[in-house]
Amino acid sequence: MPQFSPSVAAMASPTRLLAYIGGTTDQDGSTFVSVEIFPISLGVRGHAAGEALPGATQVRRSDLMEAMSVPSGPQPADLRRRMVDQSGAPPSGDAQPPVPPPGTAESAEPPTESPEPRRTRPSASFVPLPKAEIGLCATISVCVMGYMLYCAYRFSQDHKEQLKVADLAPGWTILGRKKDIHDIEWREWTKRMRTSFPLYYLGQVVLGAVTGRLLPKAKFPLYGLYGVVSLAICLGWRPAGVVLLQAAVTFALARLRRPALVWGFTIIVMTTIFIEPGYSWHYNLVPSYAKYLIYMVTLTLSCLRGVSFAMEFCRETEPNPAGYSLLDLLAYNFYWPLLTSGPIICYNSFREQRSSQDNDQTGLQNLPMVLWGLVRLLFWFLSVEVFLHYFYIHAVCDRIGVLRKASVFTLYGLIYAHVQFFHVKYVVFYGLGSTLARLDGISAPPQPRCVATVYQFADMWRSFDPGLYKWLVRYIYWPLGGSRSGLPRQIAASIATFVFVYYWHGASQNLFVWTALQFFGVLLETLARRFMRMPAVRELEMRHLSVESSRRLRTFLNTGPFVALMISNLVFLTSPQVGAHYATMLGRPLVALQTGTVLFCMAQWTVEIRRQVPLT
Repeated sequence: MPQFSPSVAAMASPTRLLAYIGGTTDQDGSTFVSVEIFPISLGVRGHAAGEALPGATQVRRSDLMEAMSVPSGPQPADLRRRMVDQSGAPPSGDAQPPVPPPGTAESAEPPTESPEPRRTRPSASFVPLPKAEIGLCATISVCVMGYMLYCAYRFSQDHKEQLKVADLAPGWTILGRKKDIHDIEWREWTKRMRTSFPLYYLGQVVLGAVTGRLLPKAKFPLYGLYGVVSLAICLGWRPAGVVLLQAAVTFALARLRRPALVWGFTIIVMTTIFIEPGYSWHYNLVPSYAKYLIYMVTLTLSCLRGVSFAMEFCRETEPNPAGYSLLDLLAYNFYWPLLTSGPIICYNSFREQRSSQDNDQTGLQNLPMVLWGLVRLLFWFLSVEVFLHYFYIHAVCDRIGVLRKASVFTLYGLIYAHVQFFHVKYVVFYGLGSTLARLDGISAPPQPRCVATVYQFADMWRSFDPGLYKWLVRYIYWPLGGSRSGLPRQIAASIATFVFVYYWHGASQNLFVWTALQFFGVLLETLARRFMRMPAVRELEMRHLSVESSRRLRTFLNTGPFVALMISNLVFLTSPQVGAHYATMLGRPLVALQTGTVLFCMAQWTVEIRRQVPLT
């Protein structure tokens, strides 16, 4: 039996747990900044989040410094009242009702979710730098990225004879090169797409077109039945029966309106997946390791959907609310486009979008968008395949002895290529199901944002996997208190979120190290932000620095947390040994200076593109 990697659930969803700063108000009207170890967008006093400050190119210094700061001392009555009213709300401005203790049936309804904009609006603290300076930063960034990728390519080719034979396989005949097949997620997914697996998606599309015209009311219940049958044909009746049994038991426990029972059952199911003797029992249900991976991802995603359905039902005040029958759960849990690869979508959003579909015209209206989306996915799929013929990044990082021979710029190129590959891989994984779901009028969470434009912990998590982010906030972080119940409960809720993600992904060693590094990276970024908001620091900043210099300073201070973000992500993608080697190399004084300079230029260019200043 092949050795199981406990992190296979990461195929379903990568995670990046981060932090943000929330403002609260004490009894005398003064405000202070509190650590919030989970990311939510931050508004600014006196200006709406994303609203530009007065003036296009000439920004008033007082306004900008005010936007970058957290006020202290007495405030006008109307402002103090507004701040008190919002002190329990997340920085995004969405008010949250009081939450009863976790495990009770009377769970309060969280704030209504608003769709995330694909393009981030400029922050109130943003100020443009001279075009010549941005041009210089952009030129340095492009040149460095090109050179470090070239170094990674040359290193892959020069040392390919020292790599494991099993990690390289014959590639496309037209290219005449070997291909890196070390990444198990991509390897098994591409194998799956070359079998009859795509026919299940085609069957879903045909079923939706026929039932949408003839039996529109029965379309989604039939989707549930189709998902169960397709899963049984694909994996076998026993693994499909386990997923069906897990959903049925979750439904029965939800009817009792006892969230603690639902959570307890979910934890038990997750424990059997990754810990012996449960792991061997699950593995023996399927005929091959490839199908076992599909089964594991499907079951772990089913656990999330079951919790979502149950928690939403427990929040309903009516004894038997509409939309919460067993057929509704099956239609949600076994909806084929999202069943085996995600992304996760909360039940309240799925139910609302499903209820708005009155006829079959939605699919026809979205057909051009769906076809264009499939063309884009094909382009990214082919791009990844070509990439793996020239960059043996996974095979190199699997041989620590070979990796130790790499130069600093080669290490830069390897880590950059790793995170870009990971991003595009999940664009393809999530994109197929999300694109086909549009034929039914179901808008899944946005696809992962390009990691090259992410330079803060607070952006990586919420922008890479918005679906899982919303799930964790809605069903763990908010019910445990979030930002409304003081710092101790904030930290407790954040720890619970970290622990759940670590356990849900498989509870392996590299996941533990990754989680710890994420936490300390969050702490470093948070402390830097709090330091920049101290009244004495703000006063010095206003007295001695221009608004442009303030932006440069904040971007420079953000390079430290950004390095921690890179190394923690590398640990998640490779191993703690690889992360330790990178930390040792980047910790050398001259290398650290060089790395900081490169990251500063890249960050300034990215800040100009996204129009958001870090540490504000």
